[in-house]
Order: sequence, then structure tokens, then C-alpha cells
Amino acid sequence: MGVPLANVATAEVNPTCYQLTGDLLRVWDLTVHFSQEGREFPAVNHVSFDIASGEIVGLLGESGCGKTTLGLSLLGLLPDAARVSCNSIFFRGSDLCSLDESDLRKVRGAEVAIVYQDSSVLNPVIRVGNQVSEVLRAHRRCTKRQAREEAQTIFAAIGLRDFGRIYNSYPHQLSGGQRQRIAIAQALICKPRLVIADEPTASVDRNTVCEILDFIKQMKESSGTSFLFISHDPATLAAVADRIIVMYAGQIVENGPLGDVYLKPSHPYTSALLQCTPRRIMPKDSSQEKIRLPYIPGRAPDPLVVLPGCSFSSRCKDRMEICDLRRPELIEVSSSISARCFKYEVG
Repeated sequence: MGVPLANVATAEVNPTCYQLTGDLLRVWDLTVHFSQEGREFPAVNHVSFDIASGEIVGLLGESGCGKTTLGLSLLGLLPDAARVSCNSIFFRGSDLCSLDESDLRKVRGAEVAIVYQDSSVLNPVIRVGNQVSEVLRAHRRCTKRQAREEAQTIFAAIGLRDFGRIYNSYPHQLSGGQRQRIAIAQALICKPRLVIADEPTASVDRNTVCEILDFIKQMKESSGTSFLFISHDPATLAAVADRIIVMYAGQIVENGPLGDVYLKPSHPYTSALLQCTPRRIMPKDSSQEKIRLPYIPGRAPDPLVVLPGCSFSSRCKDRMEICDLRRPELIEVSSSISARCFKYEVG
């Protein structure tokens, strides 16, 4: 349901550093533990990254790799069972880790918003227009009429026509694509500086996907809005992201400009992911075209099992003896790309 990888355009190089200057968001050494069977395991393991103003960063990885947990942890939205440790999460110069719940509520929605992949987060007994306009009124002084006018503007921008009917509808009276757009309108109505978009196009048709991606790019260009766009689909991110962060088993394994990473991936996992796009084949005994689905052999490691070496080694075509002996660090492959792989260790 994404956009073909052939549409990848080389993005502007953005150095992978952790300086506050020029960064809207800087996350340093974030770890999230959960408990299972009486034991703790890291769903997110010592993750550091940054997002600049007006930048769309794609967070790519298979289901279960920690992408959603990472996104929710930035706004303190994880369940009580999660144990979060982090040196800092700086947003516009303020450390979100030091804010109490009252102060975090002022940031959520107004400065940093989140779009969930499942539009079931909408309240089933409140008209969708009120659900959108009340987000604005909660963070900004305005009348109901002004909030409705703002909602009408954003509805039109994301392709929701027939405003009067949709605004006064309940969620069950709308299609899945319309409900997802309402969820996006909720997140964007306050024109936040940063949007965490968690698989926002996963449950909608292809035409809606294209319209949502176009709108995200328009928000970046017109308002300087930054996005952390979470997806398991490399092709979707190819259509919208400036930079790519690749996650595997709770860790960042590659980080760099989209064009550079997609054209020449540095980590074997990134390379394997990019190869997992449908390839059409013609069977010898049939005139009908079929699709062969590539896949990555093996499975992700059990989070409860502590491995001495690289978490991807059992699935890696470039596996070396050292891969099973100790864990690789994130290494600067170039001035703009880093990768967690022993291939780039010196000495």
C-alpha cells in the first residue's frame, strides 16, 4: 500500500550528532523495560537520536522491534508497567523527563502531537467535529465558532469534503479512511512543532495513503512541522522521509539520510528490509502473473534471552565469528551515516 522504492529521492545530508543547536528534539540514551514471566526485558535499549525543525524522520522496522514504544515514551504515554530510564529528552531546550504530568499535558497536543494507527481512539459517543475542535480549545483561547472554522480548514486540507455532514457525524457513521483523517486532524489542529505519526496509513486505501502523505509534506513546507513517522514499510517512508532510523530488537541499527541509506544500506538488516518488496514472476506453466514475496529468514530474538553478541547475527548473511561473541556499537560509517555492525570497526 506504499509508494514504490523507485520514487526515492536523495535527501539533504543531515549529520547524526546530538547537539542542541538546530535540533527540535534530542533523545539521549533512552531505555524502556517491561516485565514478562517475572523478568524484565528492554523493549527499547539505549536509543539516542535527534530531529531538526522541519524534518521528517522515518522510524523503520519490523513489528515488535520497539518503534511504538519509543514513540509513546517521548510523551510519557506508556502504561504503568513500563520502566523508563533516560539521560534526557530535550524538546525546544526543555527536558521532558523532568516535567510532571501536569506540565506534560500542556505539551501534548499543543507542541507535540501523536497520530495512532488505529482510529478506534476516537470517542464513539461524541461527534467527530467536537472531538477535533475541543483539542484546539483545550490549548488555545478561542470561541466555538473559531474552533469550528479552524476545523473546517484542516478538514479541507486533508481531503475531508462535505464538511457539515462529517463534522456532525459520530465515528461509526464514517468510513475507516475518514476516521483516520479525523484522528490526523485532531493531532494537527493546534499546529504542533512535532508530530509522532505511528503507522498513520496502515489501515487506509491507496488513494487515502497518497493524500495523507501529501498533506504531511505540505505541513512540513508551510508550517515547518517536524514528524517522527513510524512504519514497517520502506516504500511508504520513501515517499515522505528526509532521514531514516532503522530499529531492530529495540536498538537503532542504522541512521542516515533517506537517499543514502536506501541506495546503499550499511547494515545487513536494512539491506534485507529493502529487498522485501514484492517481485512479480511469470510461472512456466501459466499465463497468469504471480507475486513472490521476499522475506528475511529466521525470526527476531526472544526479548527474554540475553544474547552475548549481535541480535541480528542468526539471520545475517554477513555473519562473522565476532558477531556471536559481543555486541556491536553504533559506528560512524561516514559523516552522515551510522550503523551498528562489526564490518565498520577499525582494528
